[in-house]
Amino acid sequence: MTATSVKLIITAEVAGKRFDLGKVEFSIGEKMDEAIYQGMQGMGKALYGAILQGVDDEIRETTPEGWKNVGREKRTIMTCVGSVTYSRRVYKDTSGKRRKPVDEVLGIERYGRYSQGVEQKGSYLASELPYREAAVILSWLIRNYVSHSSIGRIIRTVGASLQAEEQDKLERVFEEGARLEPGRIPAQVLYGESDGVFIPLQREAKKKVEVRVGVMYTGKKVIGVGRKALENKVVVTKIVKNSQEWQETILKTAYEHYDLSNTTQLVVGGDGNSWVKQSFDLLGLPTVFVLDRYHLYRNARRAFGHTHKTETWIKKICEGDLETVLSEMMAVVAKSPPRKADAMKSHIKYLINNKDGLLHPDCRSHVQPGLGNLGGIEGNVDKLVVRRLKGRGRSWRLDGVKAMLAVCRHKEELRQGAFMPFMKSSESIPQKKVHLKKIDYGEWLQADVPALHLCHSGRPWVKVLQDIVHPKGVL
Repeated sequence: MTATSVKLIITAEVAGKRFDLGKVEFSIGEKMDEAIYQGMQGMGKALYGAILQGVDDEIRETTPEGWKNVGREKRTIMTCVGSVTYSRRVYKDTSGKRRKPVDEVLGIERYGRYSQGVEQKGSYLASELPYREAAVILSWLIRNYVSHSSIGRIIRTVGASLQAEEQDKLERVFEEGARLEPGRIPAQVLYGESDGVFIPLQREAKKKVEVRVGVMYTGKKVIGVGRKALENKVVVTKIVKNSQEWQETILKTAYEHYDLSNTTQLVVGGDGNSWVKQSFDLLGLPTVFVLDRYHLYRNARRAFGHTHKTETWIKKICEGDLETVLSEMMAVVAKSPPRKADAMKSHIKYLINNKDGLLHPDCRSHVQPGLGNLGGIEGNVDKLVVRRLKGRGRSWRLDGVKAMLAVCRHKEELRQGAFMPFMKSSESIPQKKVHLKKIDYGEWLQADVPALHLCHSGRPWVKVLQDIVHPKGVL
């Protein structure tokens, strides 16, 4: 078959003006989709410029009195369809400040080189991937080279904007008394956990900085055999100056998402650190503290080793028999070398300081039964912070790690803005019906066993098995 050539010429009408966007010429074959994609991207650039030209003309008719047109200036920005160059009018307002209305409409700051769409795509990709890999994918998407250092600048720009917005909301609430719309998620019992993780820094006065992470949820639901997921989960992460700022952030986040008017109890979990216990104090709810089982097991095994006795002690501690365990531990300490004895004493002190959180939640009559251990914070610290900001020799500047954390906090919003139009919602995906096969537990008795009647049929052990399976005289 001979290839068929196709030529498309596309025009557009913007603000009453007709623009030729160009033509796409390709042959029907293996590379047809790539040729169409490149051609449509070229037309997208032309359409982008035509729209900006139309917007600039419309703005000229509605400029405020007193603004003076001082000419035109060209600008090149990187958009989702590639590099676009446009010319826009420049004005001076009544105060003498230079104004570029088209740039203000697009949300492009002074010296900005990327459109908001590109910044959303780049920042979301960088929240999941290293800068170099994010740069490769973004370059492929927009058909223009983007360096890894450009991804870093995008993260700083987007992150700084998100931080400023968050800080402004926080100040308006706690300093100016602005009213917040309360959340609608019902939470008769609210669970809250928090933990910290240190991130290495480079070229800073300090070598590391602590990132605080908090998670709130209303319970757990079974999603598989031995697997549970947190219900109505909300995650908070931030580098703060002090515990007061952290508590205010927790309070604002909890109030925005949950209906706290009917909350009767707050169950707090963590490693026993003082700021961890106090993270949810501003909520003003009746609180119960539960020591994180991960830290309890880890500290016990570090002090007394991975032995059956250690496991038995932990079980007794969680069931409320702390005094018996302490006496047995002290007996072991008395027989241990000085260095090991110091580690054991430190663990005993840890147990005494956190004795109010040792009892298992299922053993407390005033805590919702069936919850099991809390323990949701460790996985969320790993998913939200550790996987992206630690490992493989990574180290950060302080402003860079703050910007990345802000991007990670708003990852879902960035994903929706950048890629959601191309993603299927869960409602549009047809659910497959699972047909369970009925099991006949007597079927195996009629199963054919080749070893009993083929190559080994004449051997003595086979005859013994046949007599057991099919005894003589039994029908």
